[in-house]
Amino acid sequence: MTAAQTVIHFSGHQPQLFTGQKGRILALLLARRGTWVPAPELAGVALQYGSRIWSIRREGFTIENRVEHVNGQVHGAYRLVACPGEPAQQSISYSNPSAPEGRGA
Repeated sequence: MTAAQTVIHFSGHQPQLFTGQKGRILALLLARRGTWVPAPELAGVALQYGSRIWSIRREGFTIENRVEHVNGQVHGAYRLVACPGEPAQQSISYSNPSAPEGRGA
């Protein structure tokens, strides 16, 4: 079979096919799967990390985010919960006593 006749079939998610900033952010989330990755750490990979995470979510990855208000500062973080084809694990709730009533539960 020649290279022109070769057909490649992928099954399941293939994170190694993600390139550039998107690939580096996914690699970081996979390496720290289930733990919160602070937004400043993601910003070190890509200043528009929110756009890259949105793109990764569109590929079927379940990524949660949280925002906490600490001493007047906003602290954001993200974590990978499930990969494509996996059942989404139940979110672990966290409390944020500094959040306005009805938010940040």
